[in-house]
Amino acid sequence: MHRFRQRTWWAGILLALLVPASSQAAEPAWPQRPIRLLVPYAAGGSTDIASRLIAQRLSQTLGQPVVVENRGGAAGSVGAAYFAKSSPDDHFFMMITPSQLSINPYLYKTDLGYDAEKDFVSIGLATQTPNAIVVSPSLKVTSLSELIEHARAHPGKVAYSSAGIGSTGHLLNELIKTLAKIEILHVPYRGNGPAMQALLAGEVQFNTDNLPQLLPQIQAGKVRPIAVTSKQRWFQLPDVPTVTEAGYPNLTTSVWFGMVGQASLPRHVVARMNQALNTVLTDPSFVEKLKEVSLEANPSTPEEMAAHVRAEARRWSKVIKESGATAD
Repeated sequence: MHRFRQRTWWAGILLALLVPASSQAAEPAWPQRPIRLLVPYAAGGSTDIASRLIAQRLSQTLGQPVVVENRGGAAGSVGAAYFAKSSPDDHFFMMITPSQLSINPYLYKTDLGYDAEKDFVSIGLATQTPNAIVVSPSLKVTSLSELIEHARAHPGKVAYSSAGIGSTGHLLNELIKTLAKIEILHVPYRGNGPAMQALLAGEVQFNTDNLPQLLPQIQAGKVRPIAVTSKQRWFQLPDVPTVTEAGYPNLTTSVWFGMVGQASLPRHVVARMNQALNTVLTDPSFVEKLKEVSLEANPSTPEEMAAHVRAEARRWSKVIKESGATAD
């Protein structure tokens, strides 16, 4: 009897030790309510288009509505600051571009209202698309090398439009200036639409922007594409050479979109959302849907996205420093 009570006592101790461990291992069900997805740009742009397509599929995968919210301003910094300062919420996420974490912290001298290294946790990369360089049909150049030679022959008189200071279109052309040692004039506008209208109106001679913004005008014959920044020729523009083919491999880049959470986000939520996001991005029917709007699926792990953000920050901070570009 004594031995029986002793065994029972030890069994109770072991059970008491095991229960807390198993309770900690049992993660709460997630999601439990609608999910908010912040887009730090106005509706209608490439980030918004990609986010809404992904949100619709995530709703089906996760079994909860995924509601897109737009909050634009200062190349995405206004939305990023709002997201970082919001109350901790494990049902709140943000779709970002290179600007928020890899460009703006080096371009703006003023306080952005968030810490790019501490306030966010990577969920995963989502999609990407190349930039393209397009010229007015009235400009008699058909290649990037011809554009550079034309600019060299007319220093300070060849102008390009961009969606704003710090956009990848702006920084790519600053890089062209440095690499080719030419003088070209930057005319920033408040968004992709006005930048394109400036080119169509003849106010500038060329424009560099992400392909979803440019493709309708290219297909209508209103602008002439002379190069794309993808590693290989883009499937929608098979006759347009890459920047590497044009002799400028350092211009190879993509406009990427990725999802982040607040720094306080629990690890199991990071893992679950990454899993759901990658399920969407590897669905063949969704991959084809993205291609229709000039986007390419780009699934990753959270660690791969974090490493990509850091690599992009090293690249663009160097371009900004060497070109002297600033938003202030």
